[in-house]
Amino acid sequence: MHILRLKHDRKREAAKLRGQFADPSHVDQTIDRDTVVIAPDGSIIAVFLKQVIKPGLLRRAYKYWRTVNEFPDNRATAVGSPSLVRLKKDGSLGDHKGVPKSVLKVLKKQGVRTGTLGYLDASPDKAFHKTRLTKKHPKMLHRNKTLIELVDKKYKQYLRNIHAIQRAEVKKAPRFRLWHTAFSTIYIAKNFRTAYHTDSGNLLGVMTALMAMGNFTGGELVLSRWGISFALQPGDLLLFDPQQLHGNLPFEGKRLSAAFFCARRIADCGQ
Repeated sequence: MHILRLKHDRKREAAKLRGQFADPSHVDQTIDRDTVVIAPDGSIIAVFLKQVIKPGLLRRAYKYWRTVNEFPDNRATAVGSPSLVRLKKDGSLGDHKGVPKSVLKVLKKQGVRTGTLGYLDASPDKAFHKTRLTKKHPKMLHRNKTLIELVDKKYKQYLRNIHAIQRAEVKKAPRFRLWHTAFSTIYIAKNFRTAYHTDSGNLLGVMTALMAMGNFTGGELVLSRWGISFALQPGDLLLFDPQQLHGNLPFEGKRLSAAFFCARRIADCGQ
């Protein structure tokens, strides 16, 4: 396992890139082998694992997950657009903001689709709940139990202490846990090149597990603050801090990614 100790912190410069798309000029080093990435303060911000997911599990996940068909209409920063107040059916201003319809039309033509499996975070107007996609297509989750448990196993193997923190939180709400793993939720993105963003709905102080599927080139995940990117290919697994500003470089082909995480306020949902 290679150890990469970061020396240069571009936090101030990176913050200005929020909502913009990653560019190769933002990258000083691309990681494409087993690597632990350590920040100047000694904290681990990422672990990159090559070819740890078996082809059969990848094929099964791709078969079920490529059918996601929702739009990222509430992820304005991630799609690189302003967040606008949504109109109600009567033409009045609503209470929620979202991606402009003109941007969604472009994403639709590009084949961008998303879907969320498992359970969603509590909010002021809605209790913690099973996602619509999980209710409608339960096989998308249950037929991939082995994969989900493998991802959790690798997380625990390489980041035992951080995994323990996450698992302790999700155990407070066993009804909203994906089997006995540290995850509550999986976010699936199809042909979605994200602009620089952070994942506000994820539990703080822990990691997201990210994998990619399909036939594609490019799409490296960039952490602009540190000038590094990860050349994530099918079979690879990236454990990283989702509060680090991150986004994708351009890609060609069909790309499907899956992010395994624990929702931020899961402990609030009770037993």
